[in-house]
Amino acid sequence: MSRQYPNTIRLIVESFSQLTPELQKAAKFILENPEEVALNSMRAVARKAGVKPATVSRLSKRLGFEEYGRFREPFRQRLRKIEPAFASRVADVQRRGATDNPGLFAELREQEIRNIELTLSDENYGVIQDAAETLHRSKRVYAIGLRGAYAPAFLFYYAYQLFQENCRIVDTRAGIFADQLRGIGEQDSLLVISFPPYTQLTIDAVSYAADAKANIIAITDSVVSPVANAAGHTIIAQNRSNTFYHSFTGALAVVESLLTLLVAKKGGDAVAVAQEAERQLSKVSAYW
Repeated sequence: MSRQYPNTIRLIVESFSQLTPELQKAAKFILENPEEVALNSMRAVARKAGVKPATVSRLSKRLGFEEYGRFREPFRQRLRKIEPAFASRVADVQRRGATDNPGLFAELREQEIRNIELTLSDENYGVIQDAAETLHRSKRVYAIGLRGAYAPAFLFYYAYQLFQENCRIVDTRAGIFADQLRGIGEQDSLLVISFPPYTQLTIDAVSYAADAKANIIAITDSVVSPVANAAGHTIIAQNRSNTFYHSFTGALAVVESLLTLLVAKKGGDAVAVAQEAERQLSKVSAYW
């Protein structure tokens, strides 16, 4: 049996009349909200559909899928198809660059400036300000950005710990990913940076933090991003690019804005922490 999205939808429709009322309720939600299946766990889908998780599990098995993960895969593939293939974009950059490198550079410069203008717009200021306030009030701040998003996440962590001492960077080193999030709770915040193609571990971290009732601040490309689903603050950062890889200029701009607002909110304590950091770095000859 094909597991492609159109065939899966057709299977649900053709089986609908033979389902129990409770299974029909779950099936109807899935047909009307396919993105929810692609972006969420079985438990989250069940909650939004108003049924028990076991109902969604029974539905997936009734349709011929061994487990929910396999049932969800066609829905996830549907979202992935929105993203252009990297290989074709590499070929396009090479084709254009072969005859007009200055033009390609000018296009890139114009797009990056546009990314910053749209990301740091007046409309976005309120969201960024509210997110900074949430971070400021947090007992602990966790920052996560995997794969390409690691750079802006690490920048936030590195600069933040120069004036504040309650931040942790979440990554995959030494296989202790889950351990790094252990203990996160209602008084804490998770700053997550994620862009397509979304990294599964990042989505898992958001789900874990949401279950722990932590505050989630998402820097991402869309309000329907999987990391935005559970976020209290979603900051849309423009990531368009004329080259083969999407841009992180917008995300970096948001990080710098958050850091600036947090320093302003911290007050005199930030100066004391920064002075101590300077003293320690000087002592170990960190800089030339």
